[in-house]
Amino acid sequence: MGRRDEILTSEEARQYLKIGRTKLWQLTKENLIPAYRLGAGRSSALRYKRSELLRWLERNRSLSFSPESGPER
Repeated sequence: MGRRDEILTSEEARQYLKIGRTKLWQLTKENLIPAYRLGAGRSSALRYKRSELLRWLERNRSLSFSPESGPER
């Protein structure tokens, strides 16, 4: 398995996306990012594919932000 298809824990996914626990949970719960549940029940562990997180980031790129101009204020 290549690095692009690396399986990430929730903690690793949060670090990769640079977001907090609540935001990751919200995106997962709303099916905005793909996740895989290990086991049964709501408390079972979730896993994420690095390649799918990257595709999600690319699809949700902000068009109103230009690196040259910096973030809008």
